[in-house]
Amino acid sequence: MGTMDRFPLRVLFLSPWLLALGCGVVPNDRADLASNELLYVDVPFATKAPGDREVFVAPVADARDLAALPTKEKGFPIVYGGDEFWERPVREMLADVLRRQLEQSQLFGQVVDRPSPSSLVLKPVLVTFTTGATEAMSGRRTFAEVGLRLTVLGPADAGGRRVTLLEQTYGSRQLSEVELNPVSPYRLVGRALQQSMGKLLAGLDGSNVGRSDVPLEAAVEAAAPR
Repeated sequence: MGTMDRFPLRVLFLSPWLLALGCGVVPNDRADLASNELLYVDVPFATKAPGDREVFVAPVADARDLAALPTKEKGFPIVYGGDEFWERPVREMLADVLRRQLEQSQLFGQVVDRPSPSSLVLKPVLVTFTTGATEAMSGRRTFAEVGLRLTVLGPADAGGRRVTLLEQTYGSRQLSEVELNPVSPYRLVGRALQQSMGKLLAGLDGSNVGRSDVPLEAAVEAAAPR
């Protein structure tokens, strides 16, 4: 079953390679956000107060609602890029990026492969990940948007129950200028992911969730690195 069979016909999808080529991009060897620095560069974030709690990062859940995407903007059609552009499922790429950024940030004492009763559990949910272009009178505008919702659960009690310590959504939307040959939305989505990661890491840092014996604070969305 093809993409147009899975989603309503009112949502227009363009071949991702044509969308990339039409916006001035030659396909790279690796269409993978986790392993191609032309698409995504890690946020250079390191906490000033390293955490001591270990954390287990659950697999990224994909909760995108593609059927709810708008089809027009100011009367002009919106054309979306599809996931088939990527070498791996989006949730797998983001899982690799998230784990790597958490390890580099030192926000937690250790990122473990299996949760223990004393470890924290971080549950990431992908709520938005779109790329595309909007046609205009004098050209087109490309865009990309990323949104990740994080829930952090505390250590398990005697009954195995975990209390929610943090629940927050971090995201970014990137827009090009209206041009005949704007930047590829697949480049923009890397920037959107970088800004989302910057906000996410700053939010975890400000919440103190990775530090034992430190009062929890409300998560903050600090400005992403520019």
